[in-house]
Amino acid sequence: MARKKLSAIAIPTLAAGTYADQIMPGLLFIVGKSRKTWAYRYRSGGKRPKLRLGYYPQLSLGDARTAARKAAERLDSGVTPAAPAPHPRSPDTLTLGGMIDRYEKLRTKEGGRVKSLPEAMASLRRNLKPWLSLPADQFSKADLRDARDKTAESRGLIAANRLIAYIGPMLRWAAAEDLIAANFASAVRRAPESKRTRKLSDKEIVAIWRACDDLGTSEAAKNFGKLVKFLLVTAQRRDEGASLRHGDIIGGRWKQTRNKADRPHTLALPPLALSLIGQGTAPQEFCFGGRSGKLSGYSKLKAALDKASGVTGWTLHDLRRTAASRMQALGVPNHVISGGILNHSLGGAAAHDLQDSLEAQKAEALETWALALAKIVRPMTLVAS
Repeated sequence: MARKKLSAIAIPTLAAGTYADQIMPGLLFIVGKSRKTWAYRYRSGGKRPKLRLGYYPQLSLGDARTAARKAAERLDSGVTPAAPAPHPRSPDTLTLGGMIDRYEKLRTKEGGRVKSLPEAMASLRRNLKPWLSLPADQFSKADLRDARDKTAESRGLIAANRLIAYIGPMLRWAAAEDLIAANFASAVRRAPESKRTRKLSDKEIVAIWRACDDLGTSEAAKNFGKLVKFLLVTAQRRDEGASLRHGDIIGGRWKQTRNKADRPHTLALPPLALSLIGQGTAPQEFCFGGRSGKLSGYSKLKAALDKASGVTGWTLHDLRRTAASRMQALGVPNHVISGGILNHSLGGAAAHDLQDSLEAQKAEALETWALALAKIVRPMTLVAS
């Protein structure tokens, strides 16, 4: 245990360990993996028990010294110390992970617009993992900033911004239910985002299409290659394509029941898209499955595709933008592309007044784009063997 003159500036930078304050005898600052705790050590019957005072940063250095001084005065007067706060892992304590579970169950039960709920909850659990066992009311703005920075370092600025966006509604609900003191998500800065404009050239399309057949012999590698081609043909989102099951396609028509727009979406698939799907053995089987169920491990698979194709600096979402831009150049009306094929959510009066599903126009547009794509990748074999 190190003796140190604690200061407000030094405290946030201390490494894991226990520090004894030189100003207030008996005051300890304990830095753990996921929390920082103030405690007061005193003598009792030949022993030296510790009284938990609170957690940093909710309890500042000055407040901790005051609390330790009051505890010492009570002990000197013969008053028994108050029972310590419940251990963060106590079943009576609502942890951050438990709060996420409660929020998810509530939102699922309420229904309504839960289109991005699974993605949001997965992001919170993944990026807040070091804090999930922390008491919910002890999770602080400083913790969220730390989680944001770690997420930005490991997964990029966009993922860090999404973390803040996803946690905001949950903290607003928790504050309204008095589970936490306040919703501080809006006070945590997000990084500026610039809209992507990347579109693939003909040369890049050919290189990526060819490389999709050379990613390896595993089921995941083969299916990832087919999924990439499928996304380029259909202009759909990655998760929508990865969630496609053979039972979702009837008579060549793909009916989406769950998607980001949170509304039914049907596409008559062109022959090129259907040939990539193949034949499944069961309706619930994923068309582009992984080793055990839904495809995963996109980062490694995408890195392998970049290496095999020699094309870098693009994302799977750029396939969607590329396809949409090519359809626009082929003369497909913007409303058929945006509100139809891309299934963008409509706002304002359009959400109520524009009810035509544009089935025939969408089918014609996808067929036109598929034929144009086939000409780009010729004389290659269009479908992975």
